[in-house]
Amino acid sequence: MIRSRFVRSTLLVFTAVVALSCSDSPTSPKPLAPTQAQDGLISGLVGGLLQPVVKVVGFVADATGLTVHPVTWGPNHERVSYSVSGVVTQWGGTLVIPETDFAITFPAGALSRSTLITITADPNYVAYKMEPTGIRFAKPVVVTQLLRDTEIYGRPLSGQLFGAYIADDLLDLGKLLNALEIEATLTIFKPSNPTLPESSSWTINHFSRYMLASD
Repeated sequence: MIRSRFVRSTLLVFTAVVALSCSDSPTSPKPLAPTQAQDGLISGLVGGLLQPVVKVVGFVADATGLTVHPVTWGPNHERVSYSVSGVVTQWGGTLVIPETDFAITFPAGALSRSTLITITADPNYVAYKMEPTGIRFAKPVVVTQLLRDTEIYGRPLSGQLFGAYIADDLLDLGKLLNALEIEATLTIFKPSNPTLPESSSWTINHFSRYMLASD
């Protein structure tokens, strides 16, 4: 099984100097203000990382031959390809897509210069195209995904959730997919029920196409 290939640990600490900001317009990029707070969504997303870590899945750099199951959006999610763009500086910043409960946080020093970042959500699967493709970060970037609008919300989770790096040229995500990398991932569960997942977070070191997947 795929989980037997994972590197496990008892604690994963995400460290990020967060400059809260975002452009929630799908078309017009705006500069990020390092101290500008986002509405309650960001505090909820990033704050989730401070809760007790219930399950951690370690980074698997060579995921050749590993297959993953894509996680789809829930029945109430509007099948629209939402996107966000913003200029992130060397001081860091955060972009969010409120319609998909997605946040990506760049710590200070991840980028060496101001860069226009664009994130585009898949309309059917919990997957994101991240641009500029090929850019690499000096410090890990943290992705946080709330699960309340996905197919798995409200149901006991029997396996693993993880962020997976997949090929850019994949057109059909509705099948078993070959993962190119499995990212260092944590899943946070409801305090009242440790089998019900609330959010998932993973770190990335370069941009391409990523998705939330299960084994």
